[in-house]
Amino acid sequence: MDGQVRVKINKNTIKILTVASSNEEFKKSTIIDLKRKALSLFPGVNDTGELRVIFGKNELEDDKTFESCNIENLSLLVVVLRMPGGKSMTLLHKT
Repeated sequence: MDGQVRVKINKNTIKILTVASSNEEFKKSTIIDLKRKALSLFPGVNDTGELRVIFGKNELEDDKTFESCNIENLSLLVVVLRMPGGKSMTLLHKT
């Protein structure tokens, strides 16, 4: 069984990404693994740091596993581009 998630990349587009070939592998998959696969959905974007992954109301950290975030097969995740001037950019400018 392939482990898949539904990825919403804009208001009207949801794609299905296969992230693992088994249930065990799926549970151990991380958000950074998902971002690497999701890069193909964003032409011209080559850096996973430019993507944000949101599940429910929470932005997910790269090192979190699907299991720790309660992501199940065919869960819906929102993947969006990080905008310049966002949270991480603001922190860089304060130093």
